[in-house]
Amino acid sequence: MSGFLRRRRWPAGSAAILILAAGTILAAPACDARAGLARKRAGQVERGLTRAVYLKGLQPETLRLEYRMAFYKVPGVSLAAFDKGRLEWTRAYGRRDLQVDSPMTSETPFQAGGLTTLVTSILALQISGDGLIGLDEDIRPKLRTWKFPVEFEPGPGGISLRALLSQSAGLSDQVLTGYGPDEPLPSPAQILAGAAPARNGPLWVPPRRSARLEAWPSEAGFLIVQVLLEDLTGRGFPVLAAERIFKPLGLKRTGFGSDLSEDLRPSAARGFLRDGKAVPGGAARYPEDAAKGLWTTPSEYAAVLTDLLAAAEGRPAVLLSPAAARTLLRAQVENFGFGFFVDGRGDSLHFRASGATRGFACAMVVYPGKGQGAVMMSNSDNGDVLIEEILAAFSNAYGWPDFKPVEKPVLRLAQETYAEFAGRFEVAPGYLLDVRPEDYYLVITPTGQAATRFYAEGQTLFYSTDPYIRIQFYRGAGGRVDSLVLWQKDFRREARRIG
Repeated sequence: MSGFLRRRRWPAGSAAILILAAGTILAAPACDARAGLARKRAGQVERGLTRAVYLKGLQPETLRLEYRMAFYKVPGVSLAAFDKGRLEWTRAYGRRDLQVDSPMTSETPFQAGGLTTLVTSILALQISGDGLIGLDEDIRPKLRTWKFPVEFEPGPGGISLRALLSQSAGLSDQVLTGYGPDEPLPSPAQILAGAAPARNGPLWVPPRRSARLEAWPSEAGFLIVQVLLEDLTGRGFPVLAAERIFKPLGLKRTGFGSDLSEDLRPSAARGFLRDGKAVPGGAARYPEDAAKGLWTTPSEYAAVLTDLLAAAEGRPAVLLSPAAARTLLRAQVENFGFGFFVDGRGDSLHFRASGATRGFACAMVVYPGKGQGAVMMSNSDNGDVLIEEILAAFSNAYGWPDFKPVEKPVLRLAQETYAEFAGRFEVAPGYLLDVRPEDYYLVITPTGQAATRFYAEGQTLFYSTDPYIRIQFYRGAGGRVDSLVLWQKDFRREARRIG
């Protein structure tokens, strides 16, 4: 957990954050006004971060990026922004690796995690456009190196490429956790079957979900797309992506983990965990290339996005035809698109995606009607929370209607109610949360860390603002509070009362 379940200062001896490691303002030489606007917006982003929530009756405080990087213990951040379908500016901050003297630059590749799936979707639409597979055709007869087990029961018409790309095929929602530098890597067939050395369960097994849900995040579907495209073409997935996407766009710092060239490996970012420790080997290895194996920079990923926008608008583009690009940039099931989520309407319509691998957190957002967007990458697990605050700064700088901080009311409970939550809770052996009431809030102090105020938003539900964490208290059979659960984004921890 960032901010709360850790020390808020950098460990002794660690390198201080560089306020600006590298940056580029991109504009035509004769267009001084545009260059000035780009500099202004970049500065607004750097200085305009806001916490995810703020107390009712107060104004959101604006914060500087380097301060929030230190607060969340994020070593490095790299940003790219585009406007009117053109890359506008890039900047990088901090360090790509705290273990050596290596500042972050805009040329530093990051592990992109879930941002990979948009690239996979583009490649799938290209192969479909070649006539090798229809978007709504049953893929099962086309698979050669892996087959669905006989007990798998697809819906009417089988299982289609469209269903896989829109994550509506009813497959497992397991998160694939990657492998260390010395661990054997399973094949895609072993991963799908849940067979050693894979550590996951079978990926074709549907999760237990409400019948009303038609789509849910599924890395399994994109791994099956990888197998399908390789079977259809006889080419490895990284080779296909390089030949059909990266090289045509001129991307020189983008590839897959096992396919990164030797000259890129030394310059790639090293991932860091929530407690500040480096990921062994620099990064986990993900043999599921099509689901989360991409390495890239914000500016090169932005080149993919701007090419899609150009194609959808009927302007010259490299990757897709206008019809295919418009298909890709459309919600398919609920708000699930091909590798991203779609929200809003009209000029407020936007698509977004995030990526989290061990030691890395990334995100992108695009407003097609405005021709604007941003790509944000960090080399820390804590970057997921920081990116939310960076998104708020982008929203203010570019006038987007979304990603604003949320005003939270503060409930005042009966004074005796606060006393019921006082006590000591054990998260893990040697790691405790001490809870004490004070005025109209709770003060919670983790072992060896600073105390944090938590305000009531319900009779047993509390939240903090910096960082935004929610805690739910639970009562035992006798009515006494005996446990709690806390969340920060997707991070969840439980603690039992011991005193």
